[in-house]
Amino acid sequence: MTQCETITAIDVGTTKVFSLIAKIPFDNARSVSKPELIATSTVRCDGLQRGNVEDITLTAAAIKQSLKQLEDQSGVKTTSAYVGVTGSHVLYENKRNLVDGIGTYGVITPDELNSVEFSIESDDERMLLHAMPISYSVDGADGIRNPVGMHSNLVSVDTHIITADRSLLTKLLDSCKLANVKVKAFVMEPFASGLATLTEKEREQGTLIIDIGGGTTDIVGFKNDRVIYTGVIPVGGYQFTNDIAYTYNSTYESAEKAKIAHGHTELTAIEISQNVTLQVKEELESTTVPAREIGRLLRERAIELAQMVQLKLDEFQMAQSDTMRVVLTGGGSKLPGITHLFQRYLGRRVRLGKPSVDWFDQSEMLQEPSKSTGVGILIWASSKIEDSIKTNKSDSLISKLLRSQKKLRLSPWMRPATAQISERS
Repeated sequence: MTQCETITAIDVGTTKVFSLIAKIPFDNARSVSKPELIATSTVRCDGLQRGNVEDITLTAAAIKQSLKQLEDQSGVKTTSAYVGVTGSHVLYENKRNLVDGIGTYGVITPDELNSVEFSIESDDERMLLHAMPISYSVDGADGIRNPVGMHSNLVSVDTHIITADRSLLTKLLDSCKLANVKVKAFVMEPFASGLATLTEKEREQGTLIIDIGGGTTDIVGFKNDRVIYTGVIPVGGYQFTNDIAYTYNSTYESAEKAKIAHGHTELTAIEISQNVTLQVKEELESTTVPAREIGRLLRERAIELAQMVQLKLDEFQMAQSDTMRVVLTGGGSKLPGITHLFQRYLGRRVRLGKPSVDWFDQSEMLQEPSKSTGVGILIWASSKIEDSIKTNKSDSLISKLLRSQKKLRLSPWMRPATAQISERS
């Protein structure tokens, strides 16, 4: 007998809220099928700046409107959801922890490795989002991906730890509560985008996800099927559009239309005689500018962003990893010419990333870079549901993890541990 679990994912971005709802079919043998998409919704959002919630009321209104659209399409009322997190406040670090109580049976067993818990320092300013194992050290030998079966009781684990500003995360939580939706878990958005767009081979050989959103550009590095790097740059599609609006004193809306209709980072791709009409800000008149001038502004901003990405990689000493390819995704990656521009300035192979057709049967409507994060959040949530169903436990692993703020259980990167923010008055 087939049963279903219904889940909702919400991508709260600087310029929009993208939500989607799906059901996860499974049978009595706990065989889980791929998610079946039920409905999607995209709503403009004016409550964030550079990925951070600035206005709780406006953010809540956008979330509420998006969920109402889902309900109108599906007949399903959303009361809880998995929510994406980004913003310049998100930080990362790689830590090494000694693993206690392992190898007691003579060899390291899977149960021992899966039951390992370790403490992460937490304070009133930072909140833990994810703790993802990178590799293990056994008797001083580094870079071991799976120590199961080895003879040792001296094991350390290198872990990629992602934290967020507690006050800003609380604003996002409050926005969801005001929209009458409970946050089941927060998920790092570029990590979610990686789940949706990368192949297993790309995660294994080494790939950088560069997610150009509305207010930020997020970076996640994968190597050996693990997350090894996370970074956030406070520049996104909003800044591209704002350059046009500021330069020509136009409205943001007309600048955005011009960017979408005529924008290109390769000036030779724009007809030299082509012009663009912009609505002048706060005036009932318009101005006409050469389309190549619009392209020039967008090209300069794209070059600056590519240089900022390279600086981020230099900080982590990843610039020498010439074999690591780049996947551009997010709404800003749809700007014509930006993929080739990044390839030239980063000196790496670059492709455009869209959600894989393998994830959903009804995938055509999701084949957009701007949908990558939302699809990835749903994939991550699906993996948690699958864990719960297959273990057949009333108190599932995700439930235990969500109740814990300082203790996290080590898991494969596809199922990173997540801590839920405590609700404070």
